[in-house]
Amino acid sequence: MAERNAIYTKQLLPEYQGNPLIEALPDIWDSSEVIDMLSHNDGHHDGERQLDPHYRMHCVLRLFRYFQPLEQHIDIDRRFSLCIRQGYLHRSPLSPDYAMSLVEGYKVIKSGEYILPVAHNPTGSGFTIIGLSGVGKTSAITRILSLYPQVIVHSRYRDEPLILKQIVWLKLDCPHDGLVKGLCMEFFEAVDRAAGTNYFELYAKRAITINIMMKRMEQIVRLHCVGVLVIDEIQHLNLAKGGGSEKMLNFLVTLVNKIGIPVVLIGTTRAMEVLQSEFRQARRSSGHQGDLLWDRMKKDVSWDVFVSTMWQNQWTRQTVPINDDFKDALYHESQGIADIAVKLYAMAQIRAIGLQTETISLNDFRIVASEKFGLIKPALDALRSGDKERIAAIGDIAPISIEDYYAAYSAMLPTTARYVPAKYNRTTLSEQAILKLLELDVEPTKAKRLIGKVMASNSGDKTLSGLVRSAFTLYISETGNAAQKPEDSSTSNDVRDAGDYESIKAAGFVGKPL
Repeated sequence: MAERNAIYTKQLLPEYQGNPLIEALPDIWDSSEVIDMLSHNDGHHDGERQLDPHYRMHCVLRLFRYFQPLEQHIDIDRRFSLCIRQGYLHRSPLSPDYAMSLVEGYKVIKSGEYILPVAHNPTGSGFTIIGLSGVGKTSAITRILSLYPQVIVHSRYRDEPLILKQIVWLKLDCPHDGLVKGLCMEFFEAVDRAAGTNYFELYAKRAITINIMMKRMEQIVRLHCVGVLVIDEIQHLNLAKGGGSEKMLNFLVTLVNKIGIPVVLIGTTRAMEVLQSEFRQARRSSGHQGDLLWDRMKKDVSWDVFVSTMWQNQWTRQTVPINDDFKDALYHESQGIADIAVKLYAMAQIRAIGLQTETISLNDFRIVASEKFGLIKPALDALRSGDKERIAAIGDIAPISIEDYYAAYSAMLPTTARYVPAKYNRTTLSEQAILKLLELDVEPTKAKRLIGKVMASNSGDKTLSGLVRSAFTLYISETGNAAQKPEDSSTSNDVRDAGDYESIKAAGFVGKPL
């Protein structure tokens, strides 16, 4: 449950002042701040290329956490920042309208009527993000939403009691069958996960009609002051039968009109058929900010930044510098789709490590594509052709799984680089100790030698913590003796006397068990 207590910040804009829902939000960030917060690159660490192949195979998987913010991400953050705050303009919990709407909503639900009172001057809108599968829509939205607390707990505002759990955002996936009932059930579950409530037990498991479930949702949105509702995979509405897509879109428009909550819809190009089926839905889904058509990356500055930063993460023994030929080859095989490009680069390294070629060539990208991209080849060929009709006909691009690829090339590693079953426990312990020393910036060759020396001794603590402490003491002793001044003949075997005691403490070897 990602929640925090409300911390109110004085607002520069007069329309945002005096509204606790807005004052409790994070600051409005500039572009450089957004880039810093979104960037994620676990990266390559010194000495890791000298590790055994099976360890480097694990390191390659860090690429799947790599994230390089681009112009689209800054654009989306600005849109979210705007729509959340604008949606809260006339929804302050301090206004008489807030309490009145809750009371009247409760009466409507109890009476069985299905028309809730219209909110005063609703300002919520939202926008739509449409793009090919794999271009990074969902990952971008997930990361941007993570910059905002999902739940803010209010207790007092300006010395007055304010008991409220404000839900800043909710993200739902449109059900595969496109039915409203499935969306309602997922809504209750999402609120429960965020706010620790039990609405799913109260409303989803009982035999109540969809209309009643939808009215319950409206009341919950009011009660918890939901800031923005994000619905992903909206293209599934194509599969809804019996007018289900129209019913769901009408419901979403109702949330915007009656309550003022912004609704953000995300989907592939197939969602355009549904969203443009009627002018009213298309207009509402666009909101005040317009649609964002998220295309694959072009071979421009954004592509150069994306590939060049990713390229720094190489775990083959022989490093290969980036050049235009590699950028072009990677683009040709991925067609600028970020997810495909990252997986292609990762699989090329896995293949090189597994076959012990220990380097990457242009041909590796072609081989990996031929081995793994069979299902998505028609879509990639359509993108390469530039034919608008063929591109428009592209459906969802199937996600690429690398598990079987990883397993196949891991099996090719030499037996000397694998664990020997008869010595499994001992080997596992020593390897873990070596990795701990690497975290303390001990060179791989020295780490292996020191752990071997400690393991060979007939005394001392042979637990993981004992091995690391003994080996690091030897390391400090060796490096300390070499650096000692001639006139200093004092020595000490206590690691606390070493100048790197703070590094040991920071690594977790002091004050807690390993």
